[in-house]
Amino acid sequence: MVNDELIKFIKKLESEHNNIFGVETLVMYINSETKYHVNAKRVRRLMKLYGIKSSIRVSKHDRKAERKEMMSSNILKHNFTQDKSNAVWSTDCTELKYGNQDSYKIRLSAIKDLYDHSIIAWAIADTETKDLVTDTIKIAVTESGVDVHGLILHTDQGSAYTSLDFNKQLDGYGIRHSMSRPGTPGDNAPMESFWSHLKDEYFDFNPSLTKEELINNITKAIDWYNNGRRQKTLKGMTPTECRNHASQLLAS
Repeated sequence: MVNDELIKFIKKLESEHNNIFGVETLVMYINSETKYHVNAKRVRRLMKLYGIKSSIRVSKHDRKAERKEMMSSNILKHNFTQDKSNAVWSTDCTELKYGNQDSYKIRLSAIKDLYDHSIIAWAIADTETKDLVTDTIKIAVTESGVDVHGLILHTDQGSAYTSLDFNKQLDGYGIRHSMSRPGTPGDNAPMESFWSHLKDEYFDFNPSLTKEELINNITKAIDWYNNGRRQKTLKGMTPTECRNHASQLLAS
């Protein structure tokens, strides 16, 4: 019974973090976030027994140093309501399917401004990689045209967001990296909400047979979300209207 609960916890953790955790890291999470206390020998035996493998193979010493270097604390701490634009952005990736019987899939990466809820950048790729998320940041910085030094960007702890290249990019822009706690999607609730609206209110009614059709639908869906979907939390305005309204107030 105990082993079943441990395996369930390990599989959930690895699934949420792209199988990036090795034995020593799993031991830390089990001992900190469950009622059980285990050692590395037991976790290693369970992983071998159930065929669970880490996707990253480095020495224990180097791996612990690497994770420490790339991890960031949760600076945002659920402060999802902001009083100005381009102060806090949130980003995430989701899977979208296309083709007969949804035979194919892509990853969509997007960035949301927590002030007016607008999607300021997005990009797609066949898989979720550091290149996908770094491209999305580059698009956001370029197209927003604002000084992002000091801006907070919140992400989960996916391997693309803990990659050295991604964090070097943020450092170069002067962007502060905030990260969700492990296994807590609510820490990035604004993006979870956006994905839910996008799929429930648009893609469920607009299936795509080809990749080109899906890309066209993504463009239409995000345009609709920014310019056509009124939100109660924005006092009935669309994200674009809210953003423009704020700009007018600053200019007056």
